[in-house]
Amino acid sequence: MVIVRKEKFNSEKSIQYISDKAEKTENKSGMEGLKLGAAIDIGTTSIAVGLFDMENEVLLGNLTQTNCQTKFGSDVMMRIMHCTNGKEQLLHDMLIEQIENIITVIIEQNISEKYKAYVVERMTVVGNTTMCHIFLNRDVTGLSGAPFSMAYKGIANVNSQEVGFKIYNISEIIVLPNIHSHVGADAMSVLCNEKLYKKDVNEIAIDIGTNAEIILNRHGDVYVTSTAAGPAFEGKGIYSGIRAGAGAINSVKISRVNGNIILGMLDDGTKQSPKGICGSGLIDAISELLKAGVLTKDGYLLTKQEAVAANVNINLCNCLDNSDEKIGNYFVLSEKNKIIVTQKDIRNVQLAKGAIQAGVEVLLEKAGITMNDIDKIKIAGVFGKFIHASSAMSFGLLPSYPDKIEFIGNAAGNGAARALFDADFVKNTEKLTEEIRHIELADENDFQNKFLYAMELKEWYYR
Repeated sequence: MVIVRKEKFNSEKSIQYISDKAEKTENKSGMEGLKLGAAIDIGTTSIAVGLFDMENEVLLGNLTQTNCQTKFGSDVMMRIMHCTNGKEQLLHDMLIEQIENIITVIIEQNISEKYKAYVVERMTVVGNTTMCHIFLNRDVTGLSGAPFSMAYKGIANVNSQEVGFKIYNISEIIVLPNIHSHVGADAMSVLCNEKLYKKDVNEIAIDIGTNAEIILNRHGDVYVTSTAAGPAFEGKGIYSGIRAGAGAINSVKISRVNGNIILGMLDDGTKQSPKGICGSGLIDAISELLKAGVLTKDGYLLTKQEAVAANVNINLCNCLDNSDEKIGNYFVLSEKNKIIVTQKDIRNVQLAKGAIQAGVEVLLEKAGITMNDIDKIKIAGVFGKFIHASSAMSFGLLPSYPDKIEFIGNAAGNGAARALFDADFVKNTEKLTEEIRHIELADENDFQNKFLYAMELKEWYYR
């Protein structure tokens, strides 16, 4: 039996940029000359925009959309390939047009008629290094392979004409500095927003996205790296995957007693049926399939015959299928809505889990400490805001240190918002780029061994 439980989904609160005083309220400056600032977080898979009243530091509205460039590939290397093959102007133009359109939608939805006198006077931008290069229309050739190099360094100060905006005349656009070829301004924004350079603490921050950036602060010595996590957590590359939103299955529970499957679905009040599964639901599903005995620790999803032989609940056995050769083994969460978890889906999560764990362990070794020495583990990114920690820890996506884990939401976007109002914050990002130790995982001889070990679906303790 499949039971669907609905929980209220409010898209307005799905992502929120926060400056020190930000909260949604009416503008106090009156209708004359409302001055706006836009904070932009450009991810490989998603683009998030927050729009602020600059005088009052008030968040007026925000919106997240799938990056329109995903049609050119799900990862940065595919975007770089298309750029180097002559599509760099196209990808740049697509990005600029989408950002302007998002700003327009936010204005239409959140600024009342009496405040229609406005100007977007400032914009701050963060993103991975590739996205920042494409936004600025800079050459990405140096990002395509070793020895990696960036086309620019430090803070980029431009205006809207220089980057090709057609709707908004923005006098000041600040792109925060990238740290390295594949550790971008988004990681720098997280680092500075969370002050991951304090000398009285050991802490790790993992910004989980298509590229997972990992930051380790050992009493003021900062180490960073990035690793390819893939877009699975944002619903891309998953057979029934969709973004977190109305109609998305965001939680899964499986009864090992009677085989009942309880699905939690995000609902906006329209009484719709489940459309697919988002990242948090997929993490739950893998955790529950492991517990139910239909998924092994090496990531193999049993066939129906194998599950029957292993004395798995017969109702769960009946949810296993491999009749479609193109899909391979899969588990049916909802036959009515044709929502399934496939062997490939599980492998995609395994790859991300292995890459993140191995990356963290490399940084810990470089710093000469272990996970037991860490005081705080901060999980950043929109995905981290919705993840169920117990499920993620059950198979090692997150370290099994629940008392140390803190979910900090879209810290990169929050840093972009802070940069709108705080000149010292912006200056600090550039200063810190000279002090950070970047670790290139491809150059680490032991990374591959750590990665293969970390692929196993088991709890992640210090070893």
